[in-house]
Amino acid sequence: SDQSHNTWHIYEHTECQDAEPRECQQAEAPSNGGLLCVTIANKRFCKPMCSFGYDFGFMRRSRLFDECSEGTKYQWNSQYVGGNKLAVCNGKRLNSFSGATSAYFPKDCLTTKSNSNLGSSILANFVGELKDAGITGDLKSHCLICG
Repeated sequence: SDQSHNTWHIYEHTECQDAEPRECQQAEAPSNGGLLCVTIANKRFCKPMCSFGYDFGFMRRSRLFDECSEGTKYQWNSQYVGGNKLAVCNGKRLNSFSGATSAYFPKDCLTTKSNSNLGSSILANFVGELKDAGITGDLKSHCLICG
């Protein structure tokens, strides 16, 4: 199997910062969650995820990811205006329902990051969601940043 897709790079912060398009600032990973990011066709997509037991401040069911590209004037098209914050993961809840099922870590971001199978699985899932949205092409500089 191709090892490069199964492990998160130790220097992923650098890898994230060097991601194209370079005009995009790195989005902020939510506390009690994380941010899964990829570049496809010179567009940066980041998917905010909350740890198990935390939930999003806004309903995000139909909004699985945010984009930064030439089309967005290299700003994140976030629900939070004018910044790099894409989501907030709020307090302990028994039921998390504001986001899509795939927007929650099985446990938390660090556990997912340290387990290459979990990491590959959420990445494959995200790529599938992008495909469903009509976004296809070579996958570049993927990374998972924990908040």
